[in-house]
Amino acid sequence: MSYHINNKDYGSIEEFVLQGRGCATTTPNHYQVRRNDERMAAISSNAPRPDNTVIPVRFIHITDDQKGLITEAQRINQIEILNEAYSLYGIQFSYSSDDVVFEDNSLWYSMDHGSKEERDAKKTLQGDPKTVLNFYTAGLSAGLLGWATFPWERDGDMERDGVVMLDSTLPGGSVNGFNLGKTAIHEVGHWLGLWHTFQGGCDAYGDHIGDTPAHASPNYGKPEEGRNNACQATPEDAPIHNFMNYVDDAWMTEFTQGQMDRAWDQIALYRSEFFDATA
Repeated sequence: MSYHINNKDYGSIEEFVLQGRGCATTTPNHYQVRRNDERMAAISSNAPRPDNTVIPVRFIHITDDQKGLITEAQRINQIEILNEAYSLYGIQFSYSSDDVVFEDNSLWYSMDHGSKEERDAKKTLQGDPKTVLNFYTAGLSAGLLGWATFPWERDGDMERDGVVMLDSTLPGGSVNGFNLGKTAIHEVGHWLGLWHTFQGGCDAYGDHIGDTPAHASPNYGKPEEGRNNACQATPEDAPIHNFMNYVDDAWMTEFTQGQMDRAWDQIALYRSEFFDATA
């Protein structure tokens, strides 16, 4: 199977990722990991917490003339796909057609992760991060499907908060293997505080989730059931269907309870204002 991404053809998804990492979300350093662990340890297990929360989404579509146009049907479908994954755990997303932004800017359209263009676009177009999830779409730098900010990154840098998506990964887009809307589930997972299932491989701190088996590196495409690249010390198979892996959209079907427990802890720590928008 070939992959057509950012107007380029790749013979395999491994080739695509090697030439430009598909998810550009920053890997947390050891200081960030330790600081976040200390904060999470301070959370009382008896702290009041709602059973459900609804997070409004502000769609911000950056275009380059006719490139990057997103339809109302795509927005509605993307919200539905997010809710299929998260509502099982009490996290839902809402959308109002009154809160959609279109911005025609060729420089911002091809933004790279951490670039001046990203910073300028977000500073100009964002909604209040304390009231909405800012969901940006654009053409992005070649080789990128998207990225997100982690919850703790809001401290002192609210302007960057949100997710950035390659426009053609939304439902019905043109990216082979990644056009079912599942990339948004992956990036929103980061925005809620989740790491990749392969975080740290077999030798580091992992993804801090007890029920996601450790594996040495990402899984790609549509791997067959089995051990794959699971670590030897891990009796389970690699989590080839997990949303926080790198498999094709069609293979992404699940979170674990441990991942969603961590997401709720991150909401409590950093995004508790969304508790006021309970279902």
